Amino acid sequence: MAERILIDNGIVVTMNPKREILRNASVLVEGDRIVDVGVAAEVRRRHKPDTVIDAKDKVVMPGLVNLHLHPGTIIRGVGEHMGLEEWAEQILYPYLAAMKPEDAYFSACLAYAEALLTGTTTINLMYAYIFEMARAAKDMGIRAVLSSEAADLVEGQPTLEENERAFRELHSPDGKIKVWFGVEWLPISSDEFLLKARELADKYNTGIHIHLNESKGEVEACLKKFGKRPTERAYEFGVMGADVVAAHCVWLSEREMRLYAETGTHISHNPVSNAKLGNGLAKIPELVELGVNVGLGTDDSACNDTFNMFETMKFASLAQKSRFTDASKMPAMQVLEMATLNGAKALGMEREIGSIEVGKKADIILIDLNVPNMRPIHFGEYSNICQNLVYSSLGNSVDTVMVDGQVVVEGRRLKTMDLGEIIRRHGELAADLLERRKNYISKKN
Repeated sequence: MAERILIDNGIVVTMNPKREILRNASVLVEGDRIVDVGVAAEVRRRHKPDTVIDAKDKVVMPGLVNLHLHPGTIIRGVGEHMGLEEWAEQILYPYLAAMKPEDAYFSACLAYAEALLTGTTTINLMYAYIFEMARAAKDMGIRAVLSSEAADLVEGQPTLEENERAFRELHSPDGKIKVWFGVEWLPISSDEFLLKARELADKYNTGIHIHLNESKGEVEACLKKFGKRPTERAYEFGVMGADVVAAHCVWLSEREMRLYAETGTHISHNPVSNAKLGNGLAKIPELVELGVNVGLGTDDSACNDTFNMFETMKFASLAQKSRFTDASKMPAMQVLEMATLNGAKALGMEREIGSIEVGKKADIILIDLNVPNMRPIHFGEYSNICQNLVYSSLGNSVDTVMVDGQVVVEGRRLKTMDLGEIIRRHGELAADLLERRKNYISKKN
């Protein structure tokens, strides 16, 4: 019989259809599923758990969904003050070309550790070395949708063939690892490549993860090279639709904005990365008004520089309030929806994750309220739970993380791997990769 875990006597932010916030409530998990949610005393009376997790003075909520992540921790902090195109050409692509499988594995382990420790339970990842990405995800215990940074007009990029092999060997429809097809960047993708990406996604009934309209330079490059803006070109070659997550979408024309709504294409809004790279701010309220489903992502550690979704939620809200000079824009509940339910919907997993409801997967996080920045807590007319989660939480208050019913963080400590060993080995590899990158550039020149 599967283990029964009682998360007892907490404040449950359900994100259910009524968006209920339950005081003195408990959640019972059996195996990988939520089997009961309700008043603590009643849930206790109905069940005899094997394990009890004390949730007193804690918020119990769905795990966060990071809708766009590159786990490039091994080049974190390298290339500051560069714009996107310069950074990609001088830093990213040379690093990827010089990278080895072990570099990729430990880079991913550190990224996943940071994500879990700050409350993210599901990631939508695009990177090189997709098999190493999957191995790290399994070792760490995070839920992951994986795709390659595939393109065909730049030397050294991963290929769709590699991505296809990963789907065949790694994809698990009912498990924690799923595989989509990645399209790295429109300026370095041929027409034939885009058609092939759509063909493969249809063949395997899976999704496409793509970058679109991230920078003004990207738009200009596509217009010069192909005569069309990125989203227009993506639409022409079929890499838009309800099975597509498009990252960034900052520099959109009015027609392109309508294409997202018409095709049902989902958007990952990555406000911290877009700001750091000087790429501007996406028109999220306007896109939502058109009916576009928008989730949140962090992007890469080298252009964010964290995987902390609480930070991303706060920035997403404040940036739009500032842009419109209107404090009512992007309220806390809407941002929480983006980081949970909307991300789940974008990945086709809305029936499995994104809220605390009976029958859903047990992807649950506990937020400790006994830290200075989370106090006070109000209920009733002045309820501030959601506001505190979005504006006050620094990620430092995530106490417990459960993925698929498995406790992977307990007492703010990673349980699945030795974090100290990850940090030690990661540091050694990062220093060595820096030298290999220099050698790669010297040989190329």
